[in-house]
Amino acid sequence: MTEWLETPITEETAARVRGGVLTRIRRRRQTRRVGGAAAVLAALALAFWPAPAPLETLTLDAPPPPAAPAWKPIPTKPPVFTAQAPSRPAERITIYTSDPDVVIVLVADGGEE
Repeated sequence: MTEWLETPITEETAARVRGGVLTRIRRRRQTRRVGGAAAVLAALALAFWPAPAPLETLTLDAPPPPAAPAWKPIPTKPPVFTAQAPSRPAERITIYTSDPDVVIVLVADGGEE
C-alpha cells in the first residue's frame, strides 16, 4: 500500500511538479496583489471621489420689527346737529269764482308734513 512512497522519482518529474507548485503559488500571490491593489484603488476612489458642492445656506438678518404704535383712543365722530326750521302752518289762498260751486284753493308748503 505504501510502495509508491519508495519508488524513485525522476528529476524531470520532480521539476515539473515543482514548476506546477510554484506556478500555483505565483498565481495566488498575483491574485492577492491584484485584489489588494483593487481594494486600495477602491478606497482611494471613495476617499477622493468628488463630493457634491455643499449647499449654500443663506441666512438673512431680519430687520427688527417695527415698534408698536402708541395707543390712541379712536376718535369719535363729532355729533351732527341738524338744523330744523320751526314749523309753521301751511298758507292757503282761496279764490272764489262767480260760480258758487267752483272754489279754487291754493296751498303753499309751509314746512308741515
